[in-house]
Amino acid sequence: AETNNVGEQPTQAIVLAAGRGSRLTPYTDTVPTALISIADMPMVAHSINALRRQGVSRFLVCRGWQGAAFDLHLIGLGDGIVLIDCPLFASTGMLASLRTALPHLEPGGFYVVYGDIVYRANIARQLRTLSVAIGVVLNAAAPGNQSKGFADVEVVTTSGEGLARRVCRIGKNRRVNEDTMAGEFAGLCKFSAVGREIVEKALVRLWREDCSGNGESAAHRLHWWLEPIDRASLCDLLQYLVDEGTSIHTATIFGGWHEVNTPQDLTRARNDTAMFLSEEDTRAQVASMGACLLSEANDLKRPISTVAKELNINPAKLECLIRGDLELSDALEVLRRMSEVYPIPLNDLWLDADDTVGGVRLATTEAAEASARILDRPDRFGKRSPYYEYRDAAMSRCSQFRPEWIKQLRLVQSGSPTDPDVQLNNGHLMMQTTLFIGPVDFYYKDQHGNTHRREMSTGDSNFISPFVPHSFTTRDNSVDAIIIAVTYGGCVRRAFTEFSRVGSKQVFSLAGDKRDPQFARRCLLQRHLDAECMTQEDLAQAVEPHLAPARIAELLEGKEGNPGELEILACALHVRLSDLYVCAMEDDEEVIVTRSCHSQAQARRLETYILAPLARTRHQPDLKTFDLQVLDSATPGVSLCCGLHTFLYNFGSEAVELSWQGRGRNHSACLRPGDSAYVAPLVEHRFSVITENFSCNSNGGDGSNSSSNTHNPNGQACGRGRRLFVVRIPGHLTGETLSEFA
Repeated sequence: AETNNVGEQPTQAIVLAAGRGSRLTPYTDTVPTALISIADMPMVAHSINALRRQGVSRFLVCRGWQGAAFDLHLIGLGDGIVLIDCPLFASTGMLASLRTALPHLEPGGFYVVYGDIVYRANIARQLRTLSVAIGVVLNAAAPGNQSKGFADVEVVTTSGEGLARRVCRIGKNRRVNEDTMAGEFAGLCKFSAVGREIVEKALVRLWREDCSGNGESAAHRLHWWLEPIDRASLCDLLQYLVDEGTSIHTATIFGGWHEVNTPQDLTRARNDTAMFLSEEDTRAQVASMGACLLSEANDLKRPISTVAKELNINPAKLECLIRGDLELSDALEVLRRMSEVYPIPLNDLWLDADDTVGGVRLATTEAAEASARILDRPDRFGKRSPYYEYRDAAMSRCSQFRPEWIKQLRLVQSGSPTDPDVQLNNGHLMMQTTLFIGPVDFYYKDQHGNTHRREMSTGDSNFISPFVPHSFTTRDNSVDAIIIAVTYGGCVRRAFTEFSRVGSKQVFSLAGDKRDPQFARRCLLQRHLDAECMTQEDLAQAVEPHLAPARIAELLEGKEGNPGELEILACALHVRLSDLYVCAMEDDEEVIVTRSCHSQAQARRLETYILAPLARTRHQPDLKTFDLQVLDSATPGVSLCCGLHTFLYNFGSEAVELSWQGRGRNHSACLRPGDSAYVAPLVEHRFSVITENFSCNSNGGDGSNSSSNTHNPNGQACGRGRRLFVVRIPGHLTGETLSEFA
């Protein structure tokens, strides 16, 4: 009877969002956890939207900590929002908030959802389909075990299988072994009209309102885990009901859910971009993968019917994939199957979800501070002590950037490049361009083994080639010494799989070393000869009478040819003239240091900006770096757009407005000092002066861009005014790629 007499599906929900969220500092300094921005909207908005799709039209939001912030988001959260004040939130638990909200419900059943969770929309649908009095969502993946530890997880144990599966234990401190848990409570449950009646009667018994009249708990009747009742949790109520004989059923999920208790949780949730794709975006992503599959099938000379047969997949399923009508998980299974059957790498078929908002991904200074970690290095006595503080900056899986804010913690004042307190790294595969802020000393070792030291200051910049050992220290502890290090991978990084298979030593014989131009020219010509299956004698015969055999021998030994000679060789080898040129790397090109005064001397003044070029290298022609100053005339600023991936970092003393156009919408955000952003290729964007009509609290609802926050993570040495560090790289759209496309 309990299972069948559940009444109509609930059309109302209670959102428990009154808590402080102290572990999420500094994100929750000015807003509650539920209003922290994820995927361009407050966290709670994702829950509300998911439940709206299941017919819920009325939402009772319990607010406490920084509750006034909800008033600013009422319009954005949509219709049907009712705010319930919980003034005693600091000294009470979730059950007290639930009890406060219950009298405001309309007749019928209801949902309850935590304010600090985000989840796939289909999870709410799965819960709705449970025709039971009380149902809860059980996450069998139990991610909390790894993120916060078993002792802090609201564990669930069950009995029975399928539709007969019921909760036995639920909550923290339930004397449950990790091996016996079925998963963790996902903070989402449903009470039918019958279930509501059960809950209301239980709450009366727990608080004994008929006796005390003032909410005083009947402590002598309570289980130990319910004391004090004012601080009890939702799981405590559910366990109480189970102990009384009430059946609580489960909707089991295996992921697609995040609980946000710490900055690390927030990072994981924000990076799970596939979770927040709209139905339209998901369809477009699946259709793009279907296009890749169709292209590979054409290359294999196989019609779709043949592919379906060889993959043992229903042809209709492949047609759904090509149209974009397949679920993302099902699409992945099809692509994996194709990669197993045919010699096609999965990477050639799979497309990652776009993690940008209209082509831009933002990172606030609060997000950077939450990612802070200290790295130790040995000092002159071999004792390890703090050397760097690292913080993340804006990154996107759509680009090759790996930008970092790095504070120098090791003080070195000897002025010697070989000071034993300086610890050089071994270099790295990535290329690096760096902006300096404050009194930073830069050290590097050249190809001859000589170590150099350069005194750097705010606005100076450099470029460091791969595998050049280098280091940074501070020479003055009274001022923060900071670098913005932007590392990125080029063509070698993207070909890493093939390098691993072939072997770097073998590849070296094909490429040579640009620091030894004669050897590089020799390797280059020999590579083309081998590709043509030609010997030296064959080449000499092919170019007769234009080049003598003796000259051919010299050129094959790496002697530099003139343009006429190279034109003859290019014709014989069936390559372009440019394919035979070697751009030698001089000693002073492995590391390039550009002083701020030199950059400013080369600056170009646009209508609303001043663009000062920073460190550049001819060996990376598509790397463009600028110190961009936003002028008072930028109301708004001039529109910018290019085919390169762009990283932005505000190293100045004033905020600027970043606005852009993407996916048919206009977007804007406030970039305060210390904030950063990624801008995708061909996204039109501009920088403008902050006006009275623009709120720096509009970056997505977490309050972290409040103009009242005057903290500048770059300290006293920051750039003066509105200053942006701009880095542009080609990603996969290199000049060679575009030439082939053309």
